[in-house]
Amino acid sequence: MKKLGIIILILASSFSGMSQGKANEAEKLLDKISKRYKAFKTIKADFTYTIENKQEKSQEKQKGQILIKGNKFRLDIANQLIICDNKTVWTFSREINEVQISNYDAKKGAIKLDDIFTMYGKGFLYKQIESKKEGNKELVLIELTPKDKKKKYFKIKVWVDKTNQTIISSQVFDKNGSIHTYTVNNQVPNLIFQDNQFVFDVKKFPGCEVVDLR
Repeated sequence: MKKLGIIILILASSFSGMSQGKANEAEKLLDKISKRYKAFKTIKADFTYTIENKQEKSQEKQKGQILIKGNKFRLDIANQLIICDNKTVWTFSREINEVQISNYDAKKGAIKLDDIFTMYGKGFLYKQIESKKEGNKELVLIELTPKDKKKKYFKIKVWVDKTNQTIISSQVFDKNGSIHTYTVNNQVPNLIFQDNQFVFDVKKFPGCEVVDLR
């Protein structure tokens, strides 16, 4: 499966003229939110994932759920189940009843799914571009540009709820022209997850073909 990467917006040319205070404010807000999520022992989130390519005039939307426990995650989206215990990744296709097993490499270019909530702490330039009120909430839109230009993405837009210090959505801009949008519909922290939820049990999938790529 192609990793559902999170890919980022390049800051507009006006960024260089933006006040340092605004940049610091955006960075401090995302750093505070990132630290809040990292303090959670676990998190469960329901989200909508949209990928679109305006050049090809294509758009695809999927609903998914992710469970995170430390560096482990379990992603269920469309016909695929991706499980990682921080050492091994199992990618199961319901459509063909096959699981591919590979070694997990956190240093690869694509951003991990669990980074949706905690990736914003380091390695970016920041720009706060919009804020608005929705009921009792104060929403802030922040643009980020990765300092490492070798990344597969070039900018990100993040809507955050400043009042509750939560991520509302992340829009990632890929160098190949694709735009990946993750909208968090519901999130619950500190639920109890068992470690075996982050290991693929082939016995629970009768007839599953195993392809070991390690």
